[in-house]
Amino acid sequence: MKQATKINTYMFNLLIKREMNNFTVTEARDCLMKDFEEFDDLYSARKTIYRQILTFVRRGWLKHTGKGHTKRYQKSEQFLQLSFESNNDLIVRSPAEQKVKVTPDNSFGVLVAEKNRYEGELAIILGEVDEFQSLLKRFPNEEELLYPMFVDAKDRSARLLGRINTLSKVLITSELEVAA
Repeated sequence: MKQATKINTYMFNLLIKREMNNFTVTEARDCLMKDFEEFDDLYSARKTIYRQILTFVRRGWLKHTGKGHTKRYQKSEQFLQLSFESNNDLIVRSPAEQKVKVTPDNSFGVLVAEKNRYEGELAIILGEVDEFQSLLKRFPNEEELLYPMFVDAKDRSARLLGRINTLSKVLITSELEVAA
């Protein structure tokens, strides 16, 4: 039996759960904003989904027709032959986060929202790191160009992970104090 390929949670939701096919970036963006609360503006949602779509096109999982804003993306034969599972890193919630409710009198609700946003950004950057690793393997002669960008992406991911860990600790501590 073939092992399922892990893909970004956003794309899993759009392509597998919602079964989207023959869609535009704008249609995918709108669905993303409906399904995931961490996207509060059109630009960040569009940028996130467009990067994922480009990655899927490069891998041969999506193909496109048309140009510009009328460009439509379809699942390729290669995509249809594979099985996928969600990389749940984006939607896994810590126990503290599950207990903390975002209410007007809860000052830590803002921190939960920040943590969710950082987790989304981290997923994007980890995708960049993976892609840089792939490019470094495919084009070893271009290491001088690619390696600094790879290191920068790794540094950004480490900083975001530090922020996420800090917010998680604060939220866990605040939950313990409320429970006491």
